[in-house]
Amino acid sequence: MRNYLSVIMHILTLGDEGQSFLGAKWVETLLRLTPAKYKRRMALTALSWSPHYFFRKINPEYPRLPHSAFVEREFARSKTTREKLCEYVLLSHLSSTQAVLDYGCGPGFLAHCVSRHVRTVYGVDLSRGALECARILNSSPTITFLHTTRLSEIEDCSIDIAYSFAVIQHVTDSAFGKILTAVRSKLKQGGRLIIHTALDEDGWRSEEDWRRDTSLEGRLRWKYGLHCFNRDGEAVTGMCEMAGYTSIVIQPMQDLCPENFDEVCTQHLICAVKGGT
Repeated sequence: MRNYLSVIMHILTLGDEGQSFLGAKWVETLLRLTPAKYKRRMALTALSWSPHYFFRKINPEYPRLPHSAFVEREFARSKTTREKLCEYVLLSHLSSTQAVLDYGCGPGFLAHCVSRHVRTVYGVDLSRGALECARILNSSPTITFLHTTRLSEIEDCSIDIAYSFAVIQHVTDSAFGKILTAVRSKLKQGGRLIIHTALDEDGWRSEEDWRRDTSLEGRLRWKYGLHCFNRDGEAVTGMCEMAGYTSIVIQPMQDLCPENFDEVCTQHLICAVKGGT
């Protein structure tokens, strides 16, 4: 019964854009109207409605836990894993004078960690509900959370570093290209792009394979499910070059992470520099 309810809530909370989990307008409205003393609890509950944020299946203990205990455990896990990502992967690139863009910030756990080390962080996401959760759970005077439609509020050529984690493997090639172009317009000349993604993953399908699956299950998964697209390093490098990036380096995340604390540690990091004029 719990699984059926989860699927129903997942579908009801989808926004109009592809992969916009918690993007439905009513989720944002509900969170904003929730009384202050209940906002945190409501935000944690909202994150449990999405297949992209809190996961019952990630821990064998979770199915036995009451809802309140489960969401608190997932909050703690998300906080800890993003603190480690910041420490192991991003910290060496950060300084106190920088303006940083977190593209696909979701509920803002990583943006909150990064904000302690830089001048300002812009957290951008296409899910209005996830952004409202971020404002409730991970607000900071140095973070501005913006919907993707408000990216123009960030001055062009003003960002020192742009990063994106747990996003690119879930978007189509077309969307990836648009993200690369949009982010490039915000980066300073010579600004750095840092992207995590999955490359050559066993059992993962390409975008072409996803689209080719016209079975009922395939069409439902395409419309409502979390996409996990498999790409290779050559394809990603080519897309970055086409968007105007240079000095592209791909390395396994495990080279940077001394412990396997999250699935991202088994995947890859792409670092590039804004080229051209």
